[in-house]
Amino acid sequence: MSVCLGMLTARLMVPESHSLKERRAVVNSLKEKIRKRCNVSISDASPDQVWQRAELHFACAAETEAAADAIFRSIIRLIDEESRCELMNSEIEYYA
Repeated sequence: MSVCLGMLTARLMVPESHSLKERRAVVNSLKEKIRKRCNVSISDASPDQVWQRAELHFACAAETEAAADAIFRSIIRLIDEESRCELMNSEIEYYA
């Protein structure tokens, strides 16, 4: 049995954030929503000096690349639904 490991990097803009605390509130809310709906590991690698940008990393293990891709597409949809942030860009990598 083979396993595909995948990683999604999502760079976000939080335009209404005027402090680190405001950015964290948006990011933590989004992480909790994604954690409830998708079985993934989440890492916040946001720079502390920049209040309006965030970088999140999501990792998952799936039987196929297509299954991992479906999970990542769900995550991207959830990010797009969040009105307090914008997805600037995303990168997906697979390790088979």
